Amino acid sequence: MKYLKHILFAVVFLVACSDSPRANGDRVMLVHMNDTYRIDAVEEGRSGGFARVATLIKNLQSDGNTVAVTHGGDFLFPSLESQLWSGMQIVEALNFLDGLAPMYVVPGNHEFDPRTADPAIAAINASTFTWVADNMHLATGVAEVDQALKSSFITDIGGHRVGFVALTLLPEHGGNDRDFAPVTGAYLETAERVLAELEQQDVDVIVGLTHLHLADDKLVAKLKASYPKFVLIVGGHEHEPEFEEGDDSSAMIVKGASNARVVWQLELDFSQELPRVSATRVDVDETIAEDPDYLVIANRWRERLIAKIPFLPSRVGEAAMPLDAREVTIRNEESNWANFIVDQMRPAFGQPMADLAFVNSGTLRIDDFIAEDITFE
Repeated sequence: MKYLKHILFAVVFLVACSDSPRANGDRVMLVHMNDTYRIDAVEEGRSGGFARVATLIKNLQSDGNTVAVTHGGDFLFPSLESQLWSGMQIVEALNFLDGLAPMYVVPGNHEFDPRTADPAIAAINASTFTWVADNMHLATGVAEVDQALKSSFITDIGGHRVGFVALTLLPEHGGNDRDFAPVTGAYLETAERVLAELEQQDVDVIVGLTHLHLADDKLVAKLKASYPKFVLIVGGHEHEPEFEEGDDSSAMIVKGASNARVVWQLELDFSQELPRVSATRVDVDETIAEDPDYLVIANRWRERLIAKIPFLPSRVGEAAMPLDAREVTIRNEESNWANFIVDQMRPAFGQPMADLAFVNSGTLRIDDFIAEDITFE
């Protein structure tokens, strides 16, 4: 009787395990982010940052999930650090995340800001993560770099064939116009061509990885009506969270907040004939611990920055209230941060004080709230 109990327990245990995500492989988790210009946290360290994203990935994996990471573009440039080191600090940071879970990125409209190919060649050569794009190609003259940009890309994630249709902004819509990275072709025509190719190769699910305006993402999403395995678009370019639910005729669309202030956890469920997707918004804040292994990288680059420009942390004032330097504000309406900047400009060139000061809002590329101490940085 004692042995019978042990046998029954073993059978019950095996049945329970067969229904769990650890055993049946019916789901895959994606962590999605976009428009990340900093390798550390923002908002006085209280929000965002790859150190917290690393913790999210590890937590999902410890729960038995298969995890992959997607990035919707804009990371190499145009930060202060990238202008000093050609984006290599970001490459090292993303390589760290890719070491935890495979990462797939689409170029944004800032990846190829420099007018020569050398920074792109160095960054792509140093990348362990996968670059994907279907409406652009590389022509740097370095074969291994030019071949690194994947098109009609299919990969195995958790035993499932995942196809990507990857689109980046055309020059006429604000994208880069570079001879070594030409972007061509209408979004819908390119997407439909790639979707047809992926469908013919019997993929299990198709994910759109884009750096487009949201209005164009919505048009591309409607192709799901003809390609039902096209369930999701993970995008970039907008700097605040976006979510479109999706239905039988339109793919779900998600975009995070810049600098990983908000990321998305996306569950791809393969237990039905057609894959299903569900989305969880994650506000990346102080409730998520910073991964100590990643902080070694962030701290090392920070030390290099301060060694190069020692006065960056110097205090020049104090904000009596949070000053709004987010892209969504400075590019669309009056901002107390922009007002502060131009107020400093009027007397900056001696007497008599200027009557008028103005600045292009695109110059104020902080995408953050300035609170408490205002530093030279």
